[in-house]
Amino acid sequence: MYQVAGESLHRFARELLVAAGATAESAALVADSLLDANLAGHDSHGVLRLPGYLAGVKNGHLRPEATPALISRSGATAIVDANEGWGQPAMWLATEAAVEAAHEFGLGAAVVHRSYHIGRVAPYVEAIARAGMIGFATANAAPAVAPFGGRKRVFGTNPIAWAAPRAEDAPPVSLDVATAGIAEGKLRVARARGLSVPAGNVIDRDGQPSTDPADFYAGGALLPFGGHKGSGFSLLAQILGRGLAGMDPSAYDGPRGVNGPFILAIDVGRFTPLDVFRTAVEAQCAAVTSCEPGAGVPSVLLPGQPELANREFRQEHGVPVPESTWQELLTLAAEWGVAPPSDLAEAPAGSVR
Repeated sequence: MYQVAGESLHRFARELLVAAGATAESAALVADSLLDANLAGHDSHGVLRLPGYLAGVKNGHLRPEATPALISRSGATAIVDANEGWGQPAMWLATEAAVEAAHEFGLGAAVVHRSYHIGRVAPYVEAIARAGMIGFATANAAPAVAPFGGRKRVFGTNPIAWAAPRAEDAPPVSLDVATAGIAEGKLRVARARGLSVPAGNVIDRDGQPSTDPADFYAGGALLPFGGHKGSGFSLLAQILGRGLAGMDPSAYDGPRGVNGPFILAIDVGRFTPLDVFRTAVEAQCAAVTSCEPGAGVPSVLLPGQPELANREFRQEHGVPVPESTWQELLTLAAEWGVAPPSDLAEAPAGSVR
């Protein structure tokens, strides 16, 4: 396992994306998304995605030079067209449109058409929360997950995320989860590190339970979290993505970088004064964190707190990069004529989190 400074990874990702044809602005936003995921501890959505992203460019799955456009604004709703380009710039445009509509109408919602992978969803809803609003977002994706009771891929990993403002000096409280028991990208991380995955998350091509991430890539499927509960939430994401965002991913042959995103902003001030809301949220958060922890649990955390701790640690110590991922990045560097990070270091024992 290696460690690399976040700034070096951001520079590398940005230059790779520009070399592949992205505009400087789009490359910066995509690199922001990747590094933010790495710093938060979600390596499944970090620089590990670069090989897939650039393969998408070479295979014609996305147009790297494309820029998104706001093509429709009707009342509290908006439609953004990603123009078959990078998902992150399009999703940020949709987020801005939702916030603007919420300022005007109290609620604002937007979808993105023809979108590539939007990255980790938390940053978008957290931006809404920092604007004093409640954010909610979801997206469908290419088939990877069997519905409850099934054994073949039908749903995507279909993230659902929300965020709400806390006290003005506190970061938002937020949750960003896959509706699968484990995100497909986390299988990539496990495979890169030579690890198994917890039971109950993967079935092989014959529908048999497995803990080997390779079985998924050999034609198996992921399972939804919580059985029928996660399956139901995944169906909601599928309906919104396919029905409103116009993304029908059913023809894709396994995990691919496509999303049909939906995002909602709720202006708290239309329902109650924002300071009253912040006080109520702080009281509820305190009730959670002051709860007596169970056996073996150091403390009860809010969603988003592990990511904040990871961010602080990795900004100081660097981002861990598995050997296999590093070799893939070196291959990309040679292929696209971009200098790889030069501050690579062996990760000392106990320094990776």
